[in-house]
Amino acid sequence: MSDVLLYILVFIVLIGPLMIIHELGHFWGAKAAGVRVEEFGLGFPPRMLKLFERDGTVYSLNWLPIGAFVKMTGEDDPDDPHSLAAASKRWRLITLAAGPAMNFLGALVIFFLAYLLFATRPMMYQYRVEEVNVGSTAEKIGLRAGDAIKSIDGRAMLQRIEYSSATEPRELSHQVLRDAVLASEGREIEVVVLRPQDATQRANESEVTLHATVPGGLNREAPLGIRLSYQLLQVERVPYTVGEAASRAVADIGRIVNTIISLPTEIARRGMSLEQARPVSVIGMTQMGVSMIQHSDVEGYFSFVWFAGFISFALGMTNLLPLPALDGGRIVFVLIEWIRGKRIDPKAQQWVHGMGFAVLIGLSLLIMFLDIVRPIVPTR
Repeated sequence: MSDVLLYILVFIVLIGPLMIIHELGHFWGAKAAGVRVEEFGLGFPPRMLKLFERDGTVYSLNWLPIGAFVKMTGEDDPDDPHSLAAASKRWRLITLAAGPAMNFLGALVIFFLAYLLFATRPMMYQYRVEEVNVGSTAEKIGLRAGDAIKSIDGRAMLQRIEYSSATEPRELSHQVLRDAVLASEGREIEVVVLRPQDATQRANESEVTLHATVPGGLNREAPLGIRLSYQLLQVERVPYTVGEAASRAVADIGRIVNTIISLPTEIARRGMSLEQARPVSVIGMTQMGVSMIQHSDVEGYFSFVWFAGFISFALGMTNLLPLPALDGGRIVFVLIEWIRGKRIDPKAQQWVHGMGFAVLIGLSLLIMFLDIVRPIVPTR
C-alpha cells in the first residue's frame, strides 16, 4: 500500500504542476486575445467545488488531481464573436502556442532551481558486481551478480571520488580492487560483500564473508572476470551562484534541443531498436520519478527536480507536434488558413481533431501498456 501511495504522490507532484503551467499559458493567451474562458479548473472533472467567478470565468477545484484544464468558447466554431475560432489568426497562434511556451519557460526555471537549490556532487562509491563470467576467478571465490564488494583481506573497497575542478570528477577506477586481487594471487583470500536478497531490486542486503584460494596466472587487466558498476554512496552539496545556475540551465536546454535534432541520426548510426527509443507515458515518467525518490536518501533531490524540468520541456515539444488534437495540429490549421486566405470548414476541423484524439488515446494506452510490462527505470 505504501508503494501505491508513493506512485500516486509522485504522479501528482511530478505531472500535475507541469500540466497546470501548460494550461496557464493557454489561459493567459486567451485572456489577452479577448477570448471568453468559461472555466479554469484545477484537476479534472467531476467538479468538487466552485472556488469563485471573475470576469465571466468560473474557477473550480475538481476531484481528479492531475493538472488543470481551460475551457474556451468555440475552439472550432467562429459563430460566437468571443470564441477562439473568431479571434484573429495572430491571436489564435499566440493562444495555442502559449501552452508549450510556458512549458519551455517552466523547464528553464526548474533547471535553474535544481542547480541553485539541489545540486550535489558524488563523493564516495563502492564496487557493485553486475555480471560474473562462467569459470572466472570471481565465480570460484563465490561472488554473485548484485554483490557490493565491501572489503578484501580487511582492506576497505569504499572509494573517494577525486575532482579535477569544482564539479568535474576524475575518471572512476577499479584499480584498487584489481590491485587487491592481484596481491592475493596463489593464496587464500577473504572477501566481504553486501548481498541483496534480489539482485535486480538490491533490497534487504546482508553481509556475507567469502573464503577461497585465488588461482595463479591471473589476467592482469581483469583478474576477477566480472562486469562492474560504480554505486554512489555519498554526495555533498554544490553551492552554485545565481549566474552559474542560470548558465547551466540554459546549457541544459541547448543540449536537449541538440539531442532531439540528432536523435534520428543517432538511432540509424548506432542501430538502436525501437524499444530503446520508444516514448514513455505518464506511467513510465512516474516509474522513473519514484526510482529517483527512492534513491534521494543518498543522491538528494537534484535528479528528481531536474527530471521535472525535462518533462516540462518534453511536454511542450510533444504538444507542438503537427498532429490533430494537439496544439501543433491546431496551429497547422491556422497556418494553412493564413496561406490560403480562407478558413477551413469548422466541421471538417472538428472531425479531424476528433479522429486525431481517438488515435492519440489509442497510442497512449499502448505506450502505457509497454511501460507496465517493460518498465524503463534510470540506470545507476
